[in-house]
Amino acid sequence: MSDSLNTYTVIMLGPRGSGKTVYLASMYKKLSTQGKQGFFLEVDSSEKRKRLHNIYTQIAIDEKWPKGTTYDEVSEWTFTCRVQTENLNIYSACRFKYLDYAGGRLTDEMEDEDTSFDNKLKNSDALLGILDGQKLKALMRNENLGKFWLVNELPNMLNIMQGSQKPIHFVISKWDTLINEYSLEQLRDRLLEIEEFRNLIQARNEARLPVRLIPISSVGMGFAELQPDGSMAKTGSLPNPFLVEMPLACILPDMIKTTLEELIKKQEGLSKPIEVKPNLSFWERLKQVVGGVGKVGIGIVKELLPKKYRFAEDILEDLIDFLDDLEKPAQQKREAAAKRTEELRRKQAESQRKVTDEATALKHVVNCFISLTDELESKFPGSNLKKL
Repeated sequence: MSDSLNTYTVIMLGPRGSGKTVYLASMYKKLSTQGKQGFFLEVDSSEKRKRLHNIYTQIAIDEKWPKGTTYDEVSEWTFTCRVQTENLNIYSACRFKYLDYAGGRLTDEMEDEDTSFDNKLKNSDALLGILDGQKLKALMRNENLGKFWLVNELPNMLNIMQGSQKPIHFVISKWDTLINEYSLEQLRDRLLEIEEFRNLIQARNEARLPVRLIPISSVGMGFAELQPDGSMAKTGSLPNPFLVEMPLACILPDMIKTTLEELIKKQEGLSKPIEVKPNLSFWERLKQVVGGVGKVGIGIVKELLPKKYRFAEDILEDLIDFLDDLEKPAQQKREAAAKRTEELRRKQAESQRKVTDEATALKHVVNCFISLTDELESKFPGSNLKKL
C-alpha cells in the first residue's frame, strides 16, 4: 500500500456508553465492501479487522452490548478509502485515522494534564463529538439522566472543542430511539437553548467554520427497544446501520472549507484593507483576497494551501463549487437541489469509470464525499449549523 497517501486524523469525543466503539464497528461493516457509496474502507491490520467484525457480531447476535474503550486505552483505527473499478482493479485514495478516546477522559478527574492528548487534538483534522441519543431523549423529557448529561458530560466535551479551529461534527447516536418522537429540528432547538452549546456554535459561525449535527444509528430502526430501567433490549432483528457513512463523508469537504477560510483570513491580514461587501459568494471572497482567482486561476489557491490539502486543481474546483453552492440562500438551494443532486451523481459515475491510479481514485472519492454530503444536506437541512 502506498505511503504517499494523505492521512487525515479525526478525534472522537464522547462519554462512556455514548456509542463510539459501536459506531466505528458499524461504519466499517457498512463500508467494508463497495456499494452505492462508490468506495470502500480497509482497516490497517487483520487484527483490527477481526476486532471490528467481532464487535459488530456481538452487537448483532449477543444479548449484551460490547464494552466501551477502557480508561487507559486510546484506540487508533486507520481506514484506507479504496475504489474498485469496473474491471475489478483496486486503487487507494486517502486515509482516515480515528482516535477513540475513552469516555472517562472527558469526565474523570486527572492529576496531570494529558499533553499527549493535547498534541493530538492540535494536530487533528476534524473533531467528532458523540451526543448520546438516549441521554438527549432524557433531556427532552426533563429526566435526571438528561440533566446529568447536560451539567456534567456535555460541558467537558464543549470545553475541549472550544480550543479547536477544526471542523466539528456533533453526531447524535441511537437515532432509532429518537426518530419516532422528535425531529432533528426539535433536538437542534433544544441544544441551542444550552448556553455553552449556543456560544460554541455562534463563535464558529462568526468564523465561518463548519459545524454539523448528524443523526446516525449504528444498528438501525427496530433493532433495540428502550426499557423502563433505561437499558436497551435487542428485539432479535438484524442491525441495519443508518447514515453511519455521513460523518466520514463530510470530513473532507468541511476540512477544505476550514482551510480556505483560514487562507482568506491570512491573506486579508497581509493585504491592504479590503472593502467588505455583503453576501459575497465563497468564490468571490477567495477572488477578493487572493487576486485574480477564477476557475482558471485555481492553481494560485492550491499553492497557498498546506501540502496535504493541495489536491489536483479539478478536485479543488469541484469542492469549492460545492461549498459555494452550500452558502447560497435556502430558497436558491431548494430550487437547485434536484438538478445539483443529478449532476453530482453523474460526476460520481463518470469519475469511477476514469479511475486508473491513486490520483484518479482520490478524485472519485472526493466526488463520492460531495454526493453524500449533498444527500445529508437534502434529507436533513437542519444538520448544518452554520446559521442559528
